[in-house]
Amino acid sequence: MSDFKHNLIYLIGFIFLIFGILAIVNTIAHIDEGLAPILWFSYIGLIVLAIGCFRHDSSLIASQLCILAIPYLFWNIDFFTYLFTGNSLWGIVDYFFNEGDLLGKLISLQHIFNVPLSLFAIYIIKLKRNDFWKISFFEIFVLFFASRWFTTPMQNVNCVYHNCANFDFEIWYPFQWFLGYFVMISITSIILIKIFRRNSSEKH
Repeated sequence: MSDFKHNLIYLIGFIFLIFGILAIVNTIAHIDEGLAPILWFSYIGLIVLAIGCFRHDSSLIASQLCILAIPYLFWNIDFFTYLFTGNSLWGIVDYFFNEGDLLGKLISLQHIFNVPLSLFAIYIIKLKRNDFWKISFFEIFVLFFASRWFTTPMQNVNCVYHNCANFDFEIWYPFQWFLGYFVMISITSIILIKIFRRNSSEKH
């Protein structure tokens, strides 16, 4: 890997780190919310993505994409729908367009560039392993129970108490939550492996 690519990966990692630190500091600044919102997948994902870039560890980066990519896709669809029509589809981004914490809204913009930058980082580093999804499953398992123990239904961190969108399925919610993440992680990991492992093998 050339020095330019090395520096580019470090720059991407620095962007993730800055947004991750800002997210954590901004959360701590809101004393009424306590420290619980730090447990959001988005905030932890930013820090882990930064570490993955600094270590040139594509497995760490891919593991976060497995958790974040599909939820971020829905966030972006809802965001741009609201931006151009004035109405959201699922109510996911309503908070962004209401009065509130400006810095928090700026930090939320990472939903737009997070996935493209992560994919670009994997493209440069190359995907060397196929079992990165194990990290994803371990992370969601730990954070589900951590979020249930340390947050309230009103905070609903990581949507562990009820769906963050305006729809629900008539089944036991924890099962629904884990099933949803199992499907999202599986789909994303298959796509990443097909794209990046294939490209890597073709170059050899």
